This record gives sequence, C-alpha cells and structure tokens, in this order.
Amino acid sequence: MADATFSSYGHGGDIWTASVSAGLNPEEILDFSANINPLGPPPGLFDYLTEKLPEIVRYPDPECRGLQAAICQRYNPAGDILAGNGAGELIYLLPRLIAPAPVLLTAPTFTLYEKAARAAGCEVTYYMSDHHHDFSLDMDGFCREIIRAKPGLVILCNPNNPTGTLLSRKEVLAAADACDNAGSLLAVDEAFLEFYPGHDEITMLQEQKKGVVVLRSMTKMFALPGLRLGFITGDSSLLKRLNRLRDPWSVNALAQRAGEFVLADDSFTARSSALMATTAAAFAEKLRSVPGLTVYPPSANYIFLKCTTIKVSALQQKMIGKGILLRNCSNYHGLDDSYFRVAVRGLEENERLVRALHQALK
Repeated sequence: MADATFSSYGHGGDIWTASVSAGLNPEEILDFSANINPLGPPPGLFDYLTEKLPEIVRYPDPECRGLQAAICQRYNPAGDILAGNGAGELIYLLPRLIAPAPVLLTAPTFTLYEKAARAAGCEVTYYMSDHHHDFSLDMDGFCREIIRAKPGLVILCNPNNPTGTLLSRKEVLAAADACDNAGSLLAVDEAFLEFYPGHDEITMLQEQKKGVVVLRSMTKMFALPGLRLGFITGDSSLLKRLNRLRDPWSVNALAQRAGEFVLADDSFTARSSALMATTAAAFAEKLRSVPGLTVYPPSANYIFLKCTTIKVSALQQKMIGKGILLRNCSNYHGLDDSYFRVAVRGLEENERLVRALHQALK
C-alpha cells in the first residue's frame, strides 16, 4: 500500500500530509502527485472572483442555474445536468442509487470508485486489464463479464487513471450496450479527457443513452481543485434520484461563479490540450532516459511509470528529500510498490524532476 505518511487519504495532491512527514512547508513541495493544468486557471479568474466575493453573504443557488446554463452552452450535452462539489461528490452518490447491488470496476483504476462503493455497502469486483500490453482493456471480455455478473453499477475511467489508457467511443458504446443487456447503470468518468486533443471524437457527453451517465471534473482542466467543481449528465429521471441524495448547497457560490467564468473561454481548452500533447510527449521521452524506469504512453496530463530497481516507497522518500512529491500507485487494485504516476507540469519543473530521478536511481 502507498505510504500513509505521504498520503493518509490515499490520493494525490495531499501536500499537507507530505509536508508534515518531510518537515517542509507545503509551499516548498513541488507537487507531481496531482494532475492539474500547468497553465493554471484561465486568465482573469482571480479578479473576477474578488469582484464576486460579496456573494458569500447569501446562500448559493441550490439549482446552480447560471452554472448549468454555462455547461449547456459549452458542451451541449444530450442529457440533463447535475453539478457537484467536485466529481468526487457525485462518485460517492452513484453507488447509493443501486445499493446494495454490486459494483464492477476495471483494474487498476481510480481508487475513489471502490471507496464510494464500500461506503454505500456495495460489493466490489474487478476486471483486470492486461499489464503485458500497457494495461489495455479487453473490451470484448469486459462486456461478457458485465452480462455474466449483472452488476448494479459499472464505472469506466476514460482516459484511465493512473495508466493513461484511452478507450474509443466505439468501445465505450459496446460497454453501454452490455450494461443495457445486463440491466446495469454505466458511469463514464471523463475527468481528464479534455486534455486529449481528439476528445470531441471520444466523449459521451452528446450521446443520449438510457442507463448511461457521464462525469466531468472541472478541477483538472481549469486548475480549480481548491474550489471543488464537477458535473454529471444523464437521463432526467436518474439525475432527479441522484439529486435527492445530495446536500442542496454542496456547490458553493464562488465555485458556481468560477465555473461560469472558465466555461466562457472556448479557446482555453484547445490551448491546453495542444500544449499537453507536445509537453507530455517530450516529458515522457526524457523520463525514458532515466535508468530503471518503464514509461507508459501518456494520453492526458499525467504519465504512468514502473520502477524496476527499487521500491517506489523508497523512491518517494528520496524524492521528498529533494522537495518533490510523487504519487505512489501501490494502493490501486492490481498494482504493487513498483508503480507510480507523475503530473505533467511546466518545462523547467519537468526537467527538475528528471534530474532528481537520475540522481535518485543512479
């Protein structure tokens, strides 16, 4: 399991726990464990939120009307919309819709899915991806397992976290058909998909299929993890049931305003995905120069790696001594203490990481 001294909650971005363990101030840590857009938020957001700060004396709109309108204008989703306090809140609500029916996940995948399912009292089963072929998913076999097991909920992460493997729309639609056959709800988590330049050809946002919901995080692309913002689209009756499980004021006023602001700039996502395509490829190539590392092909703003010389928990200790935090992936189902993930950051920061890895692994 990942070292709790660096990440007691089992996810990236916990510079607070890491700083206590390393005896550093949080500001001294270069965080490669959280996958956030290196461009930061769209220009002008901080001034805009300062202008809107007086709104915190009122309750936020429980319907998120302005934010929902901005989401519709930007993405034109086929289904209805429900905003959440980050995609994490919505992930935790989904298993409650089908509990105590079982949840089927691929492995390895985002650890929050299992935590949410267990919290709802659901049994969790896994379908393993092929580690001999860059952790690709055998979709035909996965669909057969859906039909055989008839789970209450199936969750697909596209691109997958932490492996970066990408599914085509045809593959996701095949899983949707299998879920329809089995009477299962399918949730497609597209938290990082906008970082992929061809995301419009893959996204399920404009596909209206009964029993399918699509999750989007707004914290990664728009660099808003401290505000917590995400949304889900799907069938109206299903989202109404989901909404009844939710705190009516879970999305605070400033988060709603931030969402409205960042979605108004159509060019920001295009700039970010174009930058990521070149930066991630160059970063992966430099990481391949480090002895003892296997580097998996990136599709988003993070890179999945395997260390063949020392345990990642030991590597993590060495790197935090240099003020750098890695994401140990040993708490992902199906992975051991040889796998880790790094965010794609700015050019100078990426080069600093490569130099530090060379020193740590020589």
